[in-house]
Parts: sequence; C-alpha cells; structure tokens
Amino acid sequence: MGNQQVTVLYFLNRFPLPSETFVIDQICGLLDRGIDIEIISLIKGDYKNLHEKVIEYGLDKKTTYLSEDTNRKFISRATSLGLSLFNPRIFKYLNWSKYGSVSKNLLLPLLEKKKQKSEFDFIIAHFGTAGVTAMKMIDAGSIKGKLLPVFHGADISKKKNLEAHELEYRELFKKSFALLPISELWKRKLIALGAEKNKIMVNRMGIDSSRFNFFEHDINEDQSFRIVTVGRMVEKKGIDDAIEAMSRLKQKTSKNFVYEIVGGGPLFEKMKQKVKRLQLSNIVKFHGVQTQKGVKKLLSKADIFLLPSKTAADGDMEGIPVSLMESMSSGIVTVSTFHSGIPELIVHEKEGFLVPERSPEDIAEQLFRIINNQYDLSTIRKNALEKVQGEFNQNQTYEQLNAFLVANKSQSSPSIQNLL
Repeated sequence: MGNQQVTVLYFLNRFPLPSETFVIDQICGLLDRGIDIEIISLIKGDYKNLHEKVIEYGLDKKTTYLSEDTNRKFISRATSLGLSLFNPRIFKYLNWSKYGSVSKNLLLPLLEKKKQKSEFDFIIAHFGTAGVTAMKMIDAGSIKGKLLPVFHGADISKKKNLEAHELEYRELFKKSFALLPISELWKRKLIALGAEKNKIMVNRMGIDSSRFNFFEHDINEDQSFRIVTVGRMVEKKGIDDAIEAMSRLKQKTSKNFVYEIVGGGPLFEKMKQKVKRLQLSNIVKFHGVQTQKGVKKLLSKADIFLLPSKTAADGDMEGIPVSLMESMSSGIVTVSTFHSGIPELIVHEKEGFLVPERSPEDIAEQLFRIINNQYDLSTIRKNALEKVQGEFNQNQTYEQLNAFLVANKSQSSPSIQNLL
C-alpha cells in the first residue's frame, strides 16, 4: 500500500506527557495505518505517569531526546555533546550568528549528533512553538521534510508566545507545507495572523469513544451528587471559579454533593488553601495526578463533569479539551463555558451546558438546575455521545490526516479540499 511508504518525523517540545495523550494517540493512530514514524523531543517527558500506549507501541524506542534533564537543560545538553563537539560535522552547528537560538541552546548540534535519520516526507510539530524550532532545524539543513505545525491553544493565544514569535510565526506560515489547527476558531485566528486560507486544514483532536462505557449516570436522591473535574491546576482551567461555585451551591441547596478534583499543577496548593478558607473541606476532595485507570474509576461514579475554562490573564486559552469528549462518551453530563473552541463541541442545553467565563454564580445556578432535574438529561447524554462519535471521532480524524499525508506525499503544494 502507498501509505506504508510515507515517513513522518514528530517534532515535539516534550514527550511523553500525561496531559498530552492526544499526541500519543495520534502517533499510534498513524502507526496503525502503516505510516513510518520517528520522534524527536527537545526534552524528555514524564516517565513516572506513563501512558500504556508508549510501551505498547514502543514509542520510547522511536524517540530521540535532545535533553534528558528537565531542570538542567543546558548542562544536560553540553554533557551529552561531550567530545563530539570536536567533530567538524557537529562543530559547524555552533555558529550562533548563522543558526541563532537553536545553535546557542545546543539543540542543533545535539540533533546532528543524535538523529537516526534526516529526511522524511513530513515533519509534524505539535504546537506552533515546536513548529518554529523545527523550521529553524530545516533551514539549517539538519532535517528535511514538509512541515506541518499543529496549533492547539496556548501557542496561538498566549500573549507571550504571540509577542515572542510574531515574526517567526509569519515565517512559519510561509515555509510550512500546511497548517493544522484543531478548531475552526484557531483556523480563523491563523488567517487573522496572516496565514493563507488554502494552506489550512482543521484536524480535530478526537477520541476513541469505543474505549468508554456509556451508561446513564442517573441522579440518586439518596446519595451525594458527585461533580468531577480532571485537569492541570492552571488559570485557564477555571478551577478557582469552580471552587467558588461550590460555596455558592452549598448555600443554594440542601442536597448532599461532593466536588472531586483530579490533577496537579502550579496552583495546586493555592486551590487547597482556597477550599480551606471557604470551609469546603468536607465537600471538595483533591486526588492529585492519577493514572488513566484511576481517572476512569472516579469518572465511573460521577454525575457531572465540570470544566469552567477561561482565558488566563496572559491570554492562554484551551483548544477543545479531550476530557470533555471522554466524559460525553461515558454518559456524564458536562458543564463548561463559552470559551475557545468548546462551543464547537457542546451546544448549550443540547449536548451539555455552557456558562459564561469567570462566573461562579452561573456555574452554581447551572449545577442547581441539573441537580433538581430541570432537564431531560437522558436526551442530552445521547446527543453528546452522537456528537463525539461523529465530528470528534478519533478514527475519523486519523483517517483524514492519513489521507492528507498519502495524497500529498509527492505534491509541492497542499491538496486539502477533498479531505475536509
């Protein structure tokens, strides 16, 4: 088959990460379709909370890491280079004036030393920032391939990223073979930033809904109503708003409920202090980072999945959170916000519920209405499942990407229209 001859290099900032299972799943999806894949990661990822597919598909053996030590990246890179610095083939890439930051940070010399292969049909870079680095590596001649940056959220919304890479993004748009945003919102943003419309193909991050057991999470009047959030404790996840909403909900209803939070992150301790200050310790439970098995167990007992995402002060925004899709496939009623691409997944009061960003009062009111059976939740659950099985079907998104790679292997400009 022709697609077995397509070669792809995944160029990633950090791999693997438990918060980026969509990258792992996509790689495995293309491997299943016969695509030949190698991975280059600038920094070694999290091997303590390892996704089972990394081992199952041998992704660790397909990955070349340019930095092993996350906290001492430059020292780690310099040590890794060792005596190879005296190799003329590698030493020439220490020309900072010619190669810029990828030389100064020792990434280019390390790539030249460690790479197993230099030529590929395509180079897929998840997140625009990784795309910029890959572009510089291509410009230096260290790797070759048609560049396909994937834009998710922070890379195209965070003020710091947009300001730091404004000129580089414009160059990236021109030099990339095609651009792959994960939502229609990000497609519009790319066009507004100067990208050519005919080079853009929306390729969603879907899920395999067959991996989730759909069942009716009926509200049980005799037990505590269970609300669950799964996500990193960063500002854009809106967990502070969710905790505030629990305080308001406590005042609105006499029914028992618990709020369970799964995940770690920089705001973990701050959120614990907020719970203590609001005297919600008997209601809010922190579970920290959990394995996929642990997350599934908690979700199996959940009545509502809550993710009140919001635009952070630095502009950081979500893409379309996979956690919402997973909950919808499990029959859990979802409550989120009118934020980023989320309305592309959930139509308010059809596949779930959306409230304005930064509004604990609206969150509490929406939860109160659900708890008090003011909706036909059975229909909403079924609508949610149908939405994920259709437009956000993982197999469908992988087929789309696979078809794009096969169709464009020998093309000098992207052919997209027939794949949309």
